[in-house]
Amino acid sequence: MTLTVTTVSRRGIPVNLPNVVDLAPFSVLSRTESEKDLGDGHMRREFVLKIAAYEPGELVVPAVEVTYLGPGGDVRQTRTQPVPVKISSLIANEPEPTIRENAPPVTVWKRDLTLVIIAGGLLAAGLGALVTWMVVRKLRRRVIVRPGPPPRPAAEVALERLDRLGAYGFLENADNRPFYFAISEVIRDYLGARYGFDSLELTTGELMTELRRRAGRTIVLDEIERWLSACDLVKFAKVSPTATEARGTLELAIRIVESTRPRLQPPGEAVVNAPTLPVKSNANG
Repeated sequence: MTLTVTTVSRRGIPVNLPNVVDLAPFSVLSRTESEKDLGDGHMRREFVLKIAAYEPGELVVPAVEVTYLGPGGDVRQTRTQPVPVKISSLIANEPEPTIRENAPPVTVWKRDLTLVIIAGGLLAAGLGALVTWMVVRKLRRRVIVRPGPPPRPAAEVALERLDRLGAYGFLENADNRPFYFAISEVIRDYLGARYGFDSLELTTGELMTELRRRAGRTIVLDEIERWLSACDLVKFAKVSPTATEARGTLELAIRIVESTRPRLQPPGEAVVNAPTLPVKSNANG
């Protein structure tokens, strides 16, 4: 089936459909987007979803939520009404279905594979003996290999990736959104590796929940959450920040890594809390 969500808003206000739309019990097969200027200061946007259901019966297509920016730059939501759907089976109304009668016996010729089985067993035993001899010989001649170096610290890897992003430079009047996608992935990957959880597939809210559970009060969680939310606004609201704003976002990302990386404590010295993170957030990160 085709499910079309149509929105009308003032020109210049971003309207978005989430990347992942949960329409259970329906499955989303594909999606397309289009927009049209209505000429009266408004834009019409259409999100077309191809959906499918695999069980007959009385079903309901859940409400679909879209997001948009309010007058103050805050992210708001609105949603459609649920749509009832009835799916009928093509074979449900077949009159008086019956099972066919048993077929008569059929003569089957069966080969005697006794000799083949014996030969196969002897061949398998021979191959097993040969493999055992080769393994024993290899073990006797094996060379002791020293273990490789330990994996690089997550903070070191993250700072190297951020340095490469900064080396590309920033241009005015250019689309800096790809930079925000890349830098958000670096920080999310670093936080997951630093505190021991898979972070790349989590939403910002889920990621912050894990950080509060694992890191506690050792890091400044509010500043990190504002930084991630600002990146989300650029990624999902289709807002293109300036070069100055992108450069500031990179500097704050470096501070996040520097302030949360493990600190080596001298012997006998008490462990102190991690330093605070002086983050200044703005509308675009």
